[in-house]
Amino acid sequence: MVAFGITATDTEIGKTVVTGSLAAALKVRGYKTGVCKPVASGCVRMADGKLISTDAEFSMACAGIDTAKQKKVVPYVLEPALAPAQASKLVGITLEPKVMVSTCKKMIEDHEFTVVEGVGGISAPLTDKFLVCDFFKALNIPIIVVVKPILGNVNHAVLTVEYAKNHGLKVLGLIVNSWNEKEVGILEKSNLFYYEKLTGLPILGKLPLLPPELINVADSKKIAAIVEENIDMDKIIALAGGNK
Repeated sequence: MVAFGITATDTEIGKTVVTGSLAAALKVRGYKTGVCKPVASGCVRMADGKLISTDAEFSMACAGIDTAKQKKVVPYVLEPALAPAQASKLVGITLEPKVMVSTCKKMIEDHEFTVVEGVGGISAPLTDKFLVCDFFKALNIPIIVVVKPILGNVNHAVLTVEYAKNHGLKVLGLIVNSWNEKEVGILEKSNLFYYEKLTGLPILGKLPLLPPELINVADSKKIAAIVEENIDMDKIIALAGGNK
């Protein structure tokens, strides 16, 4: 029953891709793997009126969890593409922190390894009084910060790490998303240097942009192979407390 959280320096940095990819790698290694998320906004409404979190569906497929069990992975799904605190007000739904926490705790208890995806950045409001950092702290799990090798992201990475540490969270390291080895220049190389120098944390891997067909189908074996080539899974497992 080991778990770690995934947060990022901002929205659209790649939390879902990293969450699903790490889950795929753990699954292919033979772990009974879980994924969970406290709440999902920007969900898709189907013809029958049901709301679907495509983010949750991707991670679930990577972990080998039946998509029919979405409620066990993400307890709240919201249609407005806004921070959950505001999105829930627009649709008249009250988000209960205890429900978010208990749902994810159940997932963690039922699996050997669970990857817990946050929402937005580390201080994004799930409710007016319950932030993403509070959620991870309530679960008592360490986190990994997803970054991108883009201008300005070093500043965001440092602020994210410091905020997390100041709020009592253990940060295991950083994962660089959307890395393109063929186009690496001074910006990308300097980002890597300053990520580690200014946060004091290791870069646990550099995940390349996944082909669209792998995102659409969520082929665990192929995604896991990419992860194993580019991310230090042994180190992540060890840092998170795994012993297999």
